[in-house]
Amino acid sequence: MLGVPRLKSVALPLSHFYGLYASSSRWYSESVVKYSEVDQKKILEVINKSDIETLSRYDVTKGRVKNISKWKQTYGPIKSVSDIETIDGFNQKKEVEKLFDSIVNDKVSSEKETRVLKHIKGQILKPPLAENTRQAVSSILTVYVTINSVSWALIEKSQYKLLDWQYHGIEYTNNKNSQLGDILEVAWNITNKLPSTDIYVMKGEATSLRASGSDPNNPKMLGINLQKAQMISMIVALLSARNIHQENSYEEHNNSNIDNIKMKHTVYFLRPSLPFRLYGTLIGKEQVTSDQTVEMLLQNLNSRSPDHTHVYVPDKLKALFRAQRDLPKDMMAQCLLFSLTFMDLCIYKNKEKIDKMLSEKSII
Repeated sequence: MLGVPRLKSVALPLSHFYGLYASSSRWYSESVVKYSEVDQKKILEVINKSDIETLSRYDVTKGRVKNISKWKQTYGPIKSVSDIETIDGFNQKKEVEKLFDSIVNDKVSSEKETRVLKHIKGQILKPPLAENTRQAVSSILTVYVTINSVSWALIEKSQYKLLDWQYHGIEYTNNKNSQLGDILEVAWNITNKLPSTDIYVMKGEATSLRASGSDPNNPKMLGINLQKAQMISMIVALLSARNIHQENSYEEHNNSNIDNIKMKHTVYFLRPSLPFRLYGTLIGKEQVTSDQTVEMLLQNLNSRSPDHTHVYVPDKLKALFRAQRDLPKDMMAQCLLFSLTFMDLCIYKNKEKIDKMLSEKSII
């Protein structure tokens, strides 16, 4: 009979485990030192006395809040801020400090805002916008694409100012039999016209190619929708690659393993119906023209807003919009409404817009 090989046991020195513990605890001790005794007392009081809903309003994920709740149910109240280190999900310095800082500085969201932001992350915006990205961006470009046109609106975050607002028609070299190479050339030309920025916002497109209306399987419409989906996919890929090349020089690409370059989300997709619901340009399931809504907005946007309650549009861009014909004007208007919706809900967290969103039962 063949003998069963015996596994050799390897005894690791106690110093090995101590080293792991010491390295993980060192940064934690350094983090705790930055908080005074008064701050630490406040942190403990908030964490121990808050239920899941209340604690979720601070800068902490829902999963980590649940872990805190489970820990308290098992071990009782947290007696020292250093106990947080033993709770699942708090083994990284940034996660601990995000929670502690929000408690110390009273950065708490209202109940309504907490509810709406959950929906923004889960249903309205894909992928979710990270808080550090929201704070770091300086400009945002909204790109509104149809089969025959592209419009964009560039907004500066610090002043909530419209910097650029354009419309361009799309021409195909071979309308009837456009191949992938033809569509790529169109997407390339569009992307080269778009201003560079930190992040891009686009309309969340339907995943189905079927047409709306009484004839959803119309072959002509299926072909048009397929061509549009291909073009948008190429534009998204080109925009994403643009930011990668901006952040990494040619030499850095050559000197590093290309497989180690991680994808960084710079293109976000906003729920299509949301701007129309917020601005009253959707009646039932029918979309009405947006240019009249935007014109009314422009008449009231003559000054800058220090508290970011509304966008500032320079006179030259107002004149550019008003000089357009009906179709370009409507496309530019829809693009601007998409841009303002994203800025108000996702960047500035405008309370008035959030309250209006919460009142729309069809959205929440």
